[in-house]
Amino acid sequence: MSELREQLQQMVDEAQWPDLTIHALNGRVIIVSRALELVEVGEALVGDDTARFTVWLERGMLYKPTEAEIHERNRTAHRYEALIVRPFVLVHDHGLESAVP
Repeated sequence: MSELREQLQQMVDEAQWPDLTIHALNGRVIIVSRALELVEVGEALVGDDTARFTVWLERGMLYKPTEAEIHERNRTAHRYEALIVRPFVLVHDHGLESAVP
C-alpha cells in the first residue's frame, strides 16, 4: 500500500451535513458514488488524474450538490463518511437516521 493511500485512509472520518453546508455552498463538497472508494478518489485528486475524474464525472459517479440539494440535506440527520483533500471535501452518504423534526 502506498504511503499516500495510508495517509488518506487515516484521514477518512464521519461528518454531519451542517458541518459540510458552508463548504457545499462554496462549491467544495463532492458527492462520491458508493461504487467508488473515497481514498481512491482522493488519490486521483492529489495526483491530478483528470482522465479518471472525467470518466467518473461523465458517469455521474462524482458531482457537486445543487443549492436545493444542500438545503434539503440540512433537513435530515444523515451521517457522511468524509475525506478532506484541500480545497475539497469528498463525501459518501451513509443514509443513516431519519428526518429531523
